[in-house]
Amino acid sequence: MWWRFLGVDIAAGAVLVAAWYLVFLRLNRKRGGRILHWIEQALEGKGLIAGVKWLSASRMQVQLRLFDSGFCRPSMLVHLLPRETPLQWVISLLRRRRESLTFESDLPCAPNFNLEVQNHRWCGRTRRKLVPDKNWTLARVGPFLITSRPDWQHDIQNMVESTVASRDCNFIQVKFGRSTPHFSATIPLTTLQPDSNVETGVFDALKDLAAGASASRF
Repeated sequence: MWWRFLGVDIAAGAVLVAAWYLVFLRLNRKRGGRILHWIEQALEGKGLIAGVKWLSASRMQVQLRLFDSGFCRPSMLVHLLPRETPLQWVISLLRRRRESLTFESDLPCAPNFNLEVQNHRWCGRTRRKLVPDKNWTLARVGPFLITSRPDWQHDIQNMVESTVASRDCNFIQVKFGRSTPHFSATIPLTTLQPDSNVETGVFDALKDLAAGASASRF
């Protein structure tokens, strides 16, 4: 009868989904091991990995112990593409999401401000097939600030300049806040790869950004 065939199809589909999940769960665990090795290389004697916890099949939290860094309870949150769930994986690919790593930490003194810096790059033309003319005058636009505070102080420029100076690390997002965690920064996971050609050390760049928060009071 037709419901028997339907039951067989449902059971086969469930087995297929479970097998897919288990296969990519194992692959993510192996990839997580390689990422831990990258983190150890990036530390370069500045600290060590204190603990590892998988929050989900594609999210891993790495507890750190850093030496003379000024960071309190630092950790890293690794975001892998959700390959274990086919639908979410396809959505992530369509939205061009990248695998990323978010560093989170408290600071010795909590900032007295909330700040979020987003790193976006745009390139546009009036028409897609428009060919640039040699007589055009091109201008390079520097970073600009959008703020909701009418009385913001110009010390915020220190934070923007620190983010721009860390261009090698290609920060996706940097946050400072009064509540814990006081500081967080997100970078592409590819930044930690041995062949990434990043000249500035990731943890040196993070330390410079946190130092900029200490120097700014707004």
